[in-house]
Amino acid sequence: MSRRRIVTLVSAGLIIGASLLSAAAPVAANNPSGRSQVKVLLDELSSPKGITMGPGKRSVVVAQGAYGPPPGPVLQHFLKGSQRGTTQPITDPLMLVDITSTPDGAGWGIGPDLVLYRQATQGGAIVPVLDIQAYQTADPDPVNSPTEPADESNPFGLAPLPSNDVLVADAAGNDVIRVSPDGSAHTVARWSRQTAGGISTEAVPTSIAIGRDGWAYVGQLVGFPGTPGSAHIWRLNPNAVDATCAVDLTTGPCRDWKSGFTGIMDLAWDTRNKTLYVYEIAAGGFTAFEAGFAPGGVFPPAVLLQVKNGRRHEIAKGKLSQPGGVEVGRDGAVFVTDGMFTGGRLLQVRSGNR
Repeated sequence: MSRRRIVTLVSAGLIIGASLLSAAAPVAANNPSGRSQVKVLLDELSSPKGITMGPGKRSVVVAQGAYGPPPGPVLQHFLKGSQRGTTQPITDPLMLVDITSTPDGAGWGIGPDLVLYRQATQGGAIVPVLDIQAYQTADPDPVNSPTEPADESNPFGLAPLPSNDVLVADAAGNDVIRVSPDGSAHTVARWSRQTAGGISTEAVPTSIAIGRDGWAYVGQLVGFPGTPGSAHIWRLNPNAVDATCAVDLTTGPCRDWKSGFTGIMDLAWDTRNKTLYVYEIAAGGFTAFEAGFAPGGVFPPAVLLQVKNGRRHEIAKGKLSQPGGVEVGRDGAVFVTDGMFTGGRLLQVRSGNR
């Protein structure tokens, strides 16, 4: 998928480290359904997307970045303990698309320069681990559109593994890469083209979340025309090598797990109760979203779904826009970022259906 087509989705931020940040005054608002609430923890952020849980007592780390005003530092927002409600900057500005941390305490981030970075310890050096575009040049996407360059890359989502490796979803490369701390890497899976709106299109994997079963769950945006309902969630064995992901393939290392989604931006598991949170760009897909960039245009509401036991329930309906990321705390608390282009926020979403 063209980087131009997905440019509106490329987020930014900073990282890294085991002590990443944020904080602010809460403002509660009832969801129209009456079953969920949205609390604003932090506002006036600069294009936040990457979000992960911080170390120690419960805290949320937020990356800011590429759109609007110059990016601020990575922030850690403390939610419990003596520091509750405080905000702490973690690093100087370093624009990143997504952030995560591995069990060894290292922080990882994807830069808009298409490089994967790692910080081994809090306050330590932030070092490049893998030039993802260079990797893709040597391992080109076999289903890329003929008009697109063979080395096209747009790494968009990260997920940590128990081994301290990370998985990278490359939206333009239509694949998932596994990367070790020493920079060694291999392609875990590649996506075949699919038909959406009567057109053959690319899958555009954007997001990864690791389930309680140890498998990776991968969400997709779907290329032009981005037909609503055409996105799938895939169940992927993170130990696979060069697996094929294709619609209706329900066995093997990459399986078509659930369908009927629209423009997935991020995923997050609540592994305590097997609930998956799916953060979608808009009910009308990315073409409806792009109308917000027109003179006088308005961005449509984002969609945040709870998926559990085969049922899907929208929460915070009408309260979110321009989605960034979603994360679930160890106690099941749900956090999202939004306002990627018009005043970024970190929010906590509470629902009666958890």
